[in-house]
Amino acid sequence: MNLPAYIVPQDVEVFKIYFSNPFQEPVVVRDEDEFKDVISSLKEIGLIEEAKSLTQQWVNIHKKRFKINYKGKFLNLGEKTAIMGILNITPDSFSDGGEYFRIEKAVERAAQMLEDGADIIDIGGESTRPGAKPVSVEEELERVIPVIKEIRKELGDNFFISIDTYKSKVAKAALEEGADIVNDISGLSFDIEMADVIKEFDCPVIVNHIKGTPQNMQKNVYYDDVVREIIEFLNQQITIGLEKGIRKDRFIVDPGIGFGKNVEHNIEIIKRLKEFRILGFPILIGISRKSFIGKVLKNLIGMEEEPSPKNRLYGGLAATAMAVLNGAHIVRTHDVKQTNEFLTMLDTIRGYRLV
Repeated sequence: MNLPAYIVPQDVEVFKIYFSNPFQEPVVVRDEDEFKDVISSLKEIGLIEEAKSLTQQWVNIHKKRFKINYKGKFLNLGEKTAIMGILNITPDSFSDGGEYFRIEKAVERAAQMLEDGADIIDIGGESTRPGAKPVSVEEELERVIPVIKEIRKELGDNFFISIDTYKSKVAKAALEEGADIVNDISGLSFDIEMADVIKEFDCPVIVNHIKGTPQNMQKNVYYDDVVREIIEFLNQQITIGLEKGIRKDRFIVDPGIGFGKNVEHNIEIIKRLKEFRILGFPILIGISRKSFIGKVLKNLIGMEEEPSPKNRLYGGLAATAMAVLNGAHIVRTHDVKQTNEFLTMLDTIRGYRLV
């Protein structure tokens, strides 16, 4: 799907259409009939591909439900907000480094998160905090594969495991041992063989946006329009994946909060998250304990210092609420129990569950 022209959701059932011709004024439409009039006008002047792209975006924007399925497991997105629980098998994660570095502790934590309401356990063996040093493929495999094996042995196979890696060899080994989803912070851009692994296993993949690498992503961060640039990157990487043979229903998109973004960029993404609906894929958001929450709280409340990662829960839940109301289908979090209780109320009020 080309995006030289694009639709931006405004308020409820109000949409602004921007055209590829920069001299053509944007048009506001409020219903399908007005939209069809715009498309007819484009076709009359020969802009067939632009009309086609906008029509696909219109369909995507109005799609509310998605289904993730793999190995007989199903996750219905749009009926309620799904929860991805974070399990860091690292000694140096920004929030909980070292806590679950031992296999028995990792399995215990996974069991607790499932009991607390997690739909997906996201297992990562390399810290991707700003400035983190990369680890070798061998070391990452030594960290995550025994944990995946033991979790499947002890806890069964009736829940999703995602492997948080940008390395194709780690993803392949993890999928062979029981993982179901690949969560790639690079959006298939760091390892050219990652798309081939996704195609081989026909598994879901989370395409995340990052600007730079974890080592330099927070240095000299600049965007002309952060949301538009992220959408263009995600569309480009999904197109690459499709050309490699990945099925369209396998993609999940993540705008990458904190991955090469400053405080203002992160807030702008959450405020405008509904714009990502034009891509037509489920949206995952990872806000939990991230540093922009601490910076906002310190600056606006007047704290002497930024709250530590584990003391950013309430600010994170507020940001999560806005993200979900603006279209997020999956929330990635360290605090599963609290997030589950919070989302249960939010989803009930939105009408997804009955009391």
